[in-house]
Amino acid sequence: MSVAKPYKTIHNCPNCKQLHPHWDCSLAPALVVKPGEIFSLTSPDASNGLLTRQSTSTDMARIDYNKLDPLCGPVFVEGAQVGDVLKVEVLDLELGAWGWTGLIPGFGLLHDEFPQAYLQTFDLTGDSVEILGERFALNPMMGVLGTAPRMRGEFPSIAPTVAGGNIDVRYLQAGATLYLPVFNEGALLSGGDGHGLQGEGEVSGAAIEAPMTSTLRVEILRGTALAAPVLDMSTRNYPETEYRNFLGIGPDLMAAARDATRYAIDALAAVHNIDPHVAYAVFGMVAELRIHEVVDQPNWVVGCMLPRRLFGAV
Repeated sequence: MSVAKPYKTIHNCPNCKQLHPHWDCSLAPALVVKPGEIFSLTSPDASNGLLTRQSTSTDMARIDYNKLDPLCGPVFVEGAQVGDVLKVEVLDLELGAWGWTGLIPGFGLLHDEFPQAYLQTFDLTGDSVEILGERFALNPMMGVLGTAPRMRGEFPSIAPTVAGGNIDVRYLQAGATLYLPVFNEGALLSGGDGHGLQGEGEVSGAAIEAPMTSTLRVEILRGTALAAPVLDMSTRNYPETEYRNFLGIGPDLMAAARDATRYAIDALAAVHNIDPHVAYAVFGMVAELRIHEVVDQPNWVVGCMLPRRLFGAV
């Protein structure tokens, strides 16, 4: 569903005062809306404009981690009170013209094993991108959407909380509805971190990161307090059905996830004759990390799934 004329729009740029690098319930609102009103948040890519189409892996190595994932907002919703639930409908997501993925030193599931910086850029003016010789449809989603936390002080925008934030659930797309706990008067909603395509888990630390305009509508629900976010969503935009699944098995879920990812990286690098770090960078866009089994103690099973077509006839 597209909305041609949003009720209000926050226009911003990397230096705009309406972008903020932390969750902070003491920040003054950038916009005030009434329940039922439609508005848009326009945010830069996750690098906060530090990367451009012309950037290289050398630029990625110098990136300031503290400036990543800038937040657009906060939006004060009139009438929202502590204990309410904020219903946020995602009406439309518009990607910018380009995006990037890569490896950020010190970030990602296997950051300790892949310390190098790496950057790849994409033209997003079409409806798909090429990854290792295969075309993948763009699937715009919001990485960050949340209300301000209850505690006073500054909290990193990159870390999700029970108030939402950088949840990176790839189904937070146009047509989805996110229900968020309200911990402060006005809810103080912020968002950003547009993605053109993301796998399950954003394993390598970056999806296709892109500027985005998100058109939203909010409502207030009373008497239905939540302990953490709830998402109404659809999986229909992800039609991939054929996968090769690499299993990590052991008594620790995180260790099993890391094992599964290592096995998948080695296999993908081998079949394409590419460096392992280049293979790993693909995972944030198309890999799907899944918990398959958590009952057959003492060992649990985690799968790292890659589209079967990336392996050709092998």
